[in-house]
Amino acid sequence: MSFIDTQQQFTQYLRQPDSAPLPEGIEPRRMHVYRDLFYNNIEGFIRQCFPVFYSICEHTMWHDMVRDFMSRHYCRSPLFNEISHEFLHYLADERQVDSDPIFTQALCHYEWVELALSISDAEVVTVTEQYHDLLAQRWQRAPLAWLLSYDFAVHQISVDYQPQQKNEVPVFLLVYRDPNDEVLFIECNAVSARLMELLEAGHTGYQAAKMISEALQHQQPDVVQAGALQLMNDWVQRGIIYPAEPK
Repeated sequence: MSFIDTQQQFTQYLRQPDSAPLPEGIEPRRMHVYRDLFYNNIEGFIRQCFPVFYSICEHTMWHDMVRDFMSRHYCRSPLFNEISHEFLHYLADERQVDSDPIFTQALCHYEWVELALSISDAEVVTVTEQYHDLLAQRWQRAPLAWLLSYDFAVHQISVDYQPQQKNEVPVFLLVYRDPNDEVLFIECNAVSARLMELLEAGHTGYQAAKMISEALQHQQPDVVQAGALQLMNDWVQRGIIYPAEPK
């Protein structure tokens, strides 16, 4: 048997210890040590990234899922901090168990976002200049601020709250990393989410507020404009948006 064949047997057993044969020429006791170390490392990384999802899973379900992930999924990255992202791919593309909570993919994506933002190499944006008219400027979303939309209130899911059906309207969350490297979130409504989308598309605050007023057929455009200004002030202070062009 070639060395490559031995390697393939070795890794196959680590991935599928219940069905794959023990590699030839390796003492079973040693293989069991490798098997347990491999599983515990992978399971530990996944558990740390998805603490809420882990807390609502029954013990058997959780470990069966991790085993299934290890057996089915071929990771595209060798980096440990990418394991959680690979787990998301597994949930989306390979996991087919009807008994899983209906919100599994959404909750796990939300929990993964926290890790992704916390380890990102992008720099936190701080706006130090004072703008006398924020609405006249064009702004862009900071790289460490993500606007997300879910069919569930993922930020509220816990052992005590597990929705059984999708929300009637999308749940918008603005998740960002602040200057203290803490990952925080703001719950948005459809209007504030639309404001962010319009700013990202290159519109000034005035233009975005006008477009929203017209879409809502709002009788008091000044109220919409004032609301946009308040939101944008808050986003600037938090480092969520920054100028897209000089004043």
